[in-house]
Amino acid sequence: MSLVSVSTAAYDGYGFDAIFTSLAHCGVTNVEVAFIEGYVEAFTDDDLSRAYARELGAEMQRLGQQCHYFSGHIDLGLADAPQRLEARCRFAAELGAGNVITNAASMASSRQFLAHAGELAAIARHHGVRILLENPGNRQANLLDRAAHIPPLLQQLDSDAFGINFDVGNLLSHCPELDPLKDGLAALPRADHFHIKPCKTVTDGYDFVALGGGDIDDGSLIRQLTRQGVPFSLELPFRLHRDLTAQPWRDGQPLALEDIEEKLKQSLAWMDEVISQPGD
Repeated sequence: MSLVSVSTAAYDGYGFDAIFTSLAHCGVTNVEVAFIEGYVEAFTDDDLSRAYARELGAEMQRLGQQCHYFSGHIDLGLADAPQRLEARCRFAAELGAGNVITNAASMASSRQFLAHAGELAAIARHHGVRILLENPGNRQANLLDRAAHIPPLLQQLDSDAFGINFDVGNLLSHCPELDPLKDGLAALPRADHFHIKPCKTVTDGYDFVALGGGDIDDGSLIRQLTRQGVPFSLELPFRLHRDLTAQPWRDGQPLALEDIEEKLKQSLAWMDEVISQPGD
């Protein structure tokens, strides 16, 4: 489906040459490239060079793939956010991606974010990309915690530069009092893009699983996204977990590549099945 991308976060621990080849083997042509601190192998902003972006773009092109969404989450309220966003927008533009997904700001840094929102918007426009703000999952109060926060936040921002990437999977750990499907559907009219991130509550926190194995009714949401033509990415961070306080941690070793491919193929097949079903 042209509306659906798959995030490289599923392959945490592997190089991009192996990742792109595996995704192609699984039939994936739309790739969401992910550089998310704490969620994937360590990197620095210096790694986000034009030359590296061109290298990755050439490899995707060779495999018949493209990247429309780049995940590079930071807190946009931090003092160095403009410089760090610049690196991400430049990298995304070089990849051919028109959208940079990041968090907005914690409530603690929200004033700083709003104060330099104009500068951030100018950076995005300069590079020809949009900034898609995502609700977090770490249970720390944010400007964007749930669907109800979207309208008042967007009213304060340049709509040409800023939009919303809504992650329903994050609601399970971030706002456990909410019905994730209900809140996701409430966000749908105002969101530009969604992350589908199936997760499951376990004894010591939260695990991320293949589609169909989580606690959220992802099938109903996927059907609505498809019918309304809203694009989404499957973000399947199989190596990642959250503890009981919703803080992320990763397995010491990457999953075997064949295990990742099996879970991804299972997820894609499950998605195709639910889309073909009537209902909702």
